[in-house]
Amino acid sequence: MTNNAVSEAEIRDRIEVLLDAVRTGDLAVLKTVFAPDVVSFDIEPPLRHVGAYKKLANWQQVFEVFQVPLEYEVRDLTVLVDGDLAVVYSLNHMNAAMINGGKIDYWLRWTSAWRRINGEWLVVHDQVSVPTDFANGARAAMDLTP
Repeated sequence: MTNNAVSEAEIRDRIEVLLDAVRTGDLAVLKTVFAPDVVSFDIEPPLRHVGAYKKLANWQQVFEVFQVPLEYEVRDLTVLVDGDLAVVYSLNHMNAAMINGGKIDYWLRWTSAWRRINGEWLVVHDQVSVPTDFANGARAAMDLTP
């Protein structure tokens, strides 16, 4: 097995840790996945969130709005590794009940950059987005499915 193949397996394991923490609302575990200086282009304003504390604050808001455990699926996960850097992308499905009684069911696009720091793979950048439907008033296209 090549070094990049070993790294890919390690990153896929880290993604499983991330997904389990998202599904269960475990901020302590999420903290172990993001680099302290992570830059996130998250689904909500502002355009850029800098620092793990901001990324974790966004997840805290999710866990305050939605009932956990969350249904969170990753499809078409791709992991590309070159040395100590990696790019990951996938389509992610969130289906969750809101604490106020509402429900959401939509697909997101996720791209992240990972770096091996002191022997551990951490997210140094991530972007979460939904497509824009310009034909219908430049609204988020939340009803698309793969």
